[in-house]
Amino acid sequence: MKAILITIGNEVLNGQVVDTNAAWLAQELLAEGIPVIEKWSVSDDIQAIVQALQQASDKGDIILTTGGLGPTADDLTSEAFAQFMKIPRIFHAPTYAKIEILFNQLGRSPSDSHLEQARLPEGVDVIPNTAGTAPGMHFLYQGKHFIAMPGVPFEMKAIFDPHVKSLLRSVNSGPTRFSHTFYTVGEGETFLEDLIKDITRKASANIGFAFLPDLYKVRIRVDLDSNSKEDYDHWTAIINQIRDRLGKYRVGEGDLTLEKAIAQILTRKGWMMGTAESCTGGHIAHQVTSNAGASDYFKGSIIAYHNQLKVKYLGVNQTTLDSFGAVSEETVKEMALGALDALNTEVAVAVTGIAGPDGGSVDKPVGTVWICVALKSGKLKTKKLQLRRDRLLNIRASSTMALIMLYGILMDE
Repeated sequence: MKAILITIGNEVLNGQVVDTNAAWLAQELLAEGIPVIEKWSVSDDIQAIVQALQQASDKGDIILTTGGLGPTADDLTSEAFAQFMKIPRIFHAPTYAKIEILFNQLGRSPSDSHLEQARLPEGVDVIPNTAGTAPGMHFLYQGKHFIAMPGVPFEMKAIFDPHVKSLLRSVNSGPTRFSHTFYTVGEGETFLEDLIKDITRKASANIGFAFLPDLYKVRIRVDLDSNSKEDYDHWTAIINQIRDRLGKYRVGEGDLTLEKAIAQILTRKGWMMGTAESCTGGHIAHQVTSNAGASDYFKGSIIAYHNQLKVKYLGVNQTTLDSFGAVSEETVKEMALGALDALNTEVAVAVTGIAGPDGGSVDKPVGTVWICVALKSGKLKTKKLQLRRDRLLNIRASSTMALIMLYGILMDE
């Protein structure tokens, strides 16, 4: 079965909102063995939505929409579905009752617009929304499955998993999808593709490979679409061969990301880590603490953006700053060593640099970054990066490289 995604909303088309829903849904659908063949964005216009539904029904087996299910005047998805299927909208009492309960909990009353929100196309299968007032909708129309979900990401996800996911599994007549992901660092996608090319060439046609690059990282996904045990055994053998071939470039697989791999090593050693961050502004700490249970191995961070704080809280010598500048190997070493002492940890990561887009010089252009990883045992490693002028990318790249360096020094211990 093939899917088409339709994102509804002027805010997506004019760039005010980034369409993260489509990317998330595409990954979830792929994991269920349902490829997305097209993805469209349409405005808050009934005729545009109706036309998109018609075109999608000509091409896809499953059509999923996000957006336009709220109570305001620009929420037109319900009416568009009714016009598309040529059916009336009728008052759906259970939906309005839920809205009333939610408002009563807030000490408020629903407005007339919520009465309109509760008017759903006749015969709809309502999909529960545990995170908001807008219900999801499912229609089986002319042999095609149409699923409408809210545009608010956390509401959409609450509807999709488990409700839509269960529905898709019940109607998907295709082969079972198996997927395995390797997380790698240190080399680009071209190098890695060449590294395992002899293995991928031996794979059967129903095994697919995807190389998904990011900043200093590449995910390699190996997919199988089959219900055959023989095919599954072949897929498993291919995965084992790739694992062996990747060697030092592999930092994790499955759900073991770089951050989780670092967490495992620190936990196993019984070590605590901390960060001293300048240009990254706490982004490294954010990445580390994105995983549950981070308090077991992460003690804290000192965001010493201003030089005064580098001196006061990290013990950086003023003479070092005067002689070499804040963005230097000498300074980042003192930041890391100062963090070890101030935070009383076994390992510390420090970063200082010029994120941009301004602030650079001839000697230290925008994108100049120094990273240091220091261990309480005395071991220390530094690295200089020369990045580009995009501020947010420079922050992300610096943070990622810092974690890669941390992983490397931990693996060597």
